[in-house]
Amino acid sequence: MKGTVRRSLWLAVPLALAAPVLAAVTQGGPPPGGNPLALKYSTPNAARGGQLSATCQGCHGAGGVSTNPETPRLAGQVPDYVRFQLAAFRAKLRPSPVMQQVAAHLKDQDIADLAAYFASRPVGPAWKTTDAALRSRGQALFMGGDPARGAIACAVCHGTNGRGENRLGVASVTNQSPGYALDVLHEFKNTPSFGGLPQPEAMRIVLKPLGEDDLKALAAYISSMK
Repeated sequence: MKGTVRRSLWLAVPLALAAPVLAAVTQGGPPPGGNPLALKYSTPNAARGGQLSATCQGCHGAGGVSTNPETPRLAGQVPDYVRFQLAAFRAKLRPSPVMQQVAAHLKDQDIADLAAYFASRPVGPAWKTTDAALRSRGQALFMGGDPARGAIACAVCHGTNGRGENRLGVASVTNQSPGYALDVLHEFKNTPSFGGLPQPEAMRIVLKPLGEDDLKALAAYISSMK
């Protein structure tokens, strides 16, 4: 999981989709030609998405609430983000042999229904933190940034509750595990500038002035927001 995520910097955000192979959910895949990330679907059906998600539970937990600190939670994730990630895996634009195999079987409607289902699920409980001072420092950075160092508050894009913004494709980060959150923060901070996609580029710029202790503090707060 970690190896594949770290090689997907341009798409890596607080939510990387990792799941066991869906056993022939549908014989799908993107239509030939055209933009592989452009999806065509009717009104998403969350109930159907719940049925399709049954085999995701092995990694992501019931209802998308993972209890594995190395596996991201999908519960409460914004649907635009989930759709984009699954489309990217299906098109083999994002590295991950497991997820590419999973997404290869999905039709556009399957992707939309899965995204609707996970978006409808309540965010999982906060992870326990034993360092109150570290969490408090992370909260200050998340809510207010650090103007003296040119660090913008995370809440500007992700919201004060960390739930993201669907219409902008900004992911929910609330209650992701501290280890997973820290891994992704490292990815954004260390990736070179590439332009093109505004969210990853914005993350790189925001995190550039922050040090390792700052990133650990943010991860501690993100993982225990609720």
